[in-house]
Amino acid sequence: IKKLLSMATHERSNEQEAETAMRMASKLMEQHGIEAADLEASTGKRTVYAWTSVLIPIGEQARPMSWKPMWTGFLGMGVGTFTDCRVVWATDAKYGYCIKFEGDEGDIEYAAWLFKRLRDYGYAESKSVTGRHRDTFCKAYAIRLCDRMTTLRRERDVAMKAAVTSAGTALMVVQTKLALRDAEFGKQGHGRSSRFKFASDGFTQGRAAAARVTLNRPIGSSGQSLRLS
Repeated sequence: IKKLLSMATHERSNEQEAETAMRMASKLMEQHGIEAADLEASTGKRTVYAWTSVLIPIGEQARPMSWKPMWTGFLGMGVGTFTDCRVVWATDAKYGYCIKFEGDEGDIEYAAWLFKRLRDYGYAESKSVTGRHRDTFCKAYAIRLCDRMTTLRRERDVAMKAAVTSAGTALMVVQTKLALRDAEFGKQGHGRSSRFKFASDGFTQGRAAAARVTLNRPIGSSGQSLRLS
């Protein structure tokens, strides 16, 4: 059970592997009447988080940026929600404006990889849209992805609540982690929100680009994720 739960929460496990491992662990724990607290008690250890932070440039391929496009902020908030990281704006002498992720190092690694992937994909796809429609494209792309990641995060909470025990021990572990994260870095602010509906090519194409994105990280893709790039 310990090995399965470790696999289910490991940053290098993809979504399918994590779900399978959690399902198998849940079945064994239910079968033998084992609580998550029992597992910790058996080892005398409690979960310890390695708090850290990382700056990720908002410019395409880490090009310096002297202003903050609204869509990159939406994207950062979506990634932060999805990966349990706190998100704030920050600046760097070389890269200009950056998104700063704060949290446990495993979550930070995933957030850094995902934000860079979605950032560069958004820039690349937006080049096919001309004029003022490009800004609409980027906003629609980021907001749609933010909504998707927020929905997936809620679905994960529901699944975790039922996964390990009827008391929702798995979800309690995550909620405890978030509370400790906020105690370390401060509570997450939400800033401005923006919801819009434009019957334009930019809006339609932006949402379509977001729909083509997959959020799974391939195994072994971490490596240099925490570099400013």
